[in-house]
Amino acid sequence: MQHQAKRLQTCAQRSLARGRPLERNEATRHAIVHSHGRLQCAAVHDLSREGIKLDNAFGLTPGDAVTVELLSRRTLGGTVAWSVAAFCGIEFDRPLAEDDPVLADA
Repeated sequence: MQHQAKRLQTCAQRSLARGRPLERNEATRHAIVHSHGRLQCAAVHDLSREGIKLDNAFGLTPGDAVTVELLSRRTLGGTVAWSVAAFCGIEFDRPLAEDDPVLADA
């Protein structure tokens, strides 16, 4: 679990190095996306019970199966619903519960 947190911290540092300003709570709103046998860092822009909107997620197309690792040490499976440039929307395999702690941080 500590390794996952380290990867997400590195992910946030890369966003800063690109000169991209952090939004409110964005330092804790990064995720690692697993797809096509590779990992990439993405910024979380929206999180709901049904899915998540990510920025800086490249090479994903609708229908791709993905796994999203959040800083909260949660891993969520899903499918890419839409993709435009570096943005994409992931529909979760199973909706989150209404009282899921992950939603409190969104």
